[in-house]
Amino acid sequence: MAGYELMPALRADNLCKAYGRGESRVDAVRGVTLELSAGDCVAVVGPSGCGKSTLLHLCGGMDRPTAGTVVVDGVPLSGLDDNGLTKLRRDRIGFVFQFFNLLPTLTLGENIALPLLLAGATAGEGADRARVCADRVGLAHRLHHYPAQVSGGELQRSAVARAVVHRPVLLIADEPTGNLDTDNGQRVLDILRTLNDDIGVAVLLATHDQSIAGRADRILRMRDGRVVDSDHPAAGIDEVENTAGPSPDLETP
Repeated sequence: MAGYELMPALRADNLCKAYGRGESRVDAVRGVTLELSAGDCVAVVGPSGCGKSTLLHLCGGMDRPTAGTVVVDGVPLSGLDDNGLTKLRRDRIGFVFQFFNLLPTLTLGENIALPLLLAGATAGEGADRARVCADRVGLAHRLHHYPAQVSGGELQRSAVARAVVHRPVLLIADEPTGNLDTDNGQRVLDILRTLNDDIGVAVLLATHDQSIAGRADRILRMRDGRVVDSDHPAAGIDEVENTAGPSPDLETP
């Protein structure tokens, strides 16, 4: 988007991921190349088992590729050991998942502040930043509530606030609206798009929802581990989502 420049937030070149060997080998991702700049929002769509989640895991440093390279904010992930990957994820990447992953024994405010505390911030600094992020997602009045005391939409908005409280360059969102009703799903995407504009975070999301994908800047359509099409939102998502015949589950090793 205009107004943001310099190095890409994410660059992936010829990414491949295979599980198993010989006849049991499964190629989950096959030669995928993509780039996101600050403020971009890219949606990955395709039938279940096409490799969407595996691709996101590779780009977010949660898994290592069999071949190819990933560079986040100028840092090649291949040069990092496990501790280095953990630090990069903590400092430069945010994650939002379908099932929220909030800690039930912490308040929403404490959940949101947790990444900062793990990075060494004081409790006061964490609380202050959590308050600002909660206000961004419309949850300033819920900071002292526990996850069991709020709605699913509020849980996911809390998860988004937690994912950006440390001001990452890249946000990985795997089916972020898949566990929400339509209204709450659209509200969560509203927040993600606002974050694109306000803080320039690049968003890479996987979704089965046409209305969510259609609001991205670009759509990558995957089939059998490959990107088969890449364009701006347009008709044609149904063709990929409803591909005839069952697809093997390539999302899990």
